[in-house]
Parts: sequence; structure tokens; C-alpha cells
Amino acid sequence: MKKIFQLLVICLVVSTTAMAQQTSKFQITELTAKEFKQKVWNYEKDKSINRLSKLPIILDFHATWCRPCKMLAPHLQAIQNKYNTKLIIYKIDVDKDPEIARLFKVEAMPTIVFIGAKNKYTSELGYRDYPEFEALVKSKFGL
Repeated sequence: MKKIFQLLVICLVVSTTAMAQQTSKFQITELTAKEFKQKVWNYEKDKSINRLSKLPIILDFHATWCRPCKMLAPHLQAIQNKYNTKLIIYKIDVDKDPEIARLFKVEAMPTIVFIGAKNKYTSELGYRDYPEFEALVKSKFGL
């Protein structure tokens, strides 16, 4: 009986680990100001927004101490996994890079910025559950 229980525990651990690896197959990158200028918008060169990527971008402005930000993170990962060839998601820590947060007038977290057109963006404030968040992404980018 004890061996069966141990075997069940081992199976549970292995399957949980496999599921965790499967759910984050496309890693979301946290950008520094330097990386932001290379991958999203070089705000020192272009004063108005000029998206560098061919794909639409979602910027997740978050803080390590922000509970709603932590609750939103798995939704962002699921969206990145599902729409990986149609959009890019980047994270920006507002405490580490407040300059970028100021560019987008971020005053509270989580703030999600959607850059669909080359030179336009919209932002949304606050946590949303997954179905609502996915619907928002679809509406912003026409997916």
C-alpha cells in the first residue's frame, strides 16, 4: 500500500512538471529600456510612437509587489502561447524602468498597452479573467 502511494505521488509530480513546461512554451521577455528601444520603439529617435515590430505588441506594465499583476501573468502567458505567430508580449517592470512607464502615462498596475498600428496605441487598466482578457486582445488586434 505504501509503495502504491509513493508511486502515485511520483506520477503526480512528473505530470505536474510536464504540464508546467507545456504551458510556457513561448517565454514572455521582460524588457529593459535599452531592449525596449531596440524591439518596440526608439523614443529617443522618434518622438511619436513608431512600432519597430511587424507584429502587434502587448506591453504588460507590472510591479513585483502587485497582486493583480501576478494574477494576470498566467493569462498573458496563455495568450502568448495561443497567438505566438500573431502578436508579441513584453513585460515592463515599472520600478526598474519608470521612464518607459512615463512614456505611456502608466499610473497604476497592471496597465496593458496594445500597439496594433505602427503609430497608435491604446491602454487598459486592471485585472481581467481569461475569457474577458482574450476577448479584449481579439478586439484590439482583430484576431
